[in-house]
Amino acid sequence: MENKNRLSNLGAVVSVRGSVVDIRFDAHLPPIYSLLHAKEGEIAIEVLAQLDAHRVRGMALTPTQGLARGMVVEDTGGPLKAPVGKGILSRMLTCSGTPSTAKRRRQMFSGAQSIGLRRH
Repeated sequence: MENKNRLSNLGAVVSVRGSVVDIRFDAHLPPIYSLLHAKEGEIAIEVLAQLDAHRVRGMALTPTQGLARGMVVEDTGGPLKAPVGKGILSRMLTCSGTPSTAKRRRQMFSGAQSIGLRRH
């Protein structure tokens, strides 16, 4: 995950309703649009709302099968990022920016940019 040099902000799953996941953080709440990881990075969750001083609501970007109450969730410390550059033009990517084949991974530009930032 990102920002390994700083202390991780860990939370716990409070509820799972389909793709909607509520997570409790005791230290501090991640900002809206932050990327969270559960099940050791298998499940990606984007924060969409801060419910109160300790809980956020997010939308799972990957299937939530196996996600249960009490499971650990890690705040990555940043927004969802996807690779950018000529090497990925007309390529099929997952919602997390991963190309669909190994060959395409080698051809990609190594830079990543926040999904919310657009260049014109």
